[in-house]
Amino acid sequence: MAAPETDDNKNLPGSSSADSPTLVLISGAVLLGGIGAFIAWGLTHAYPAA
Repeated sequence: MAAPETDDNKNLPGSSSADSPTLVLISGAVLLGGIGAFIAWGLTHAYPAA
């Protein structure tokens, strides 16, 4: 017996798919880029020239 399908996006008007692969890839790239930028900024400011 198969479980009935549910519409997880019924509360999101105008959104066709909240878990689309493109959205996941873009948000992941932005997130990792932000983390990388923060680490790079921290390393450049860890030992300032005195």
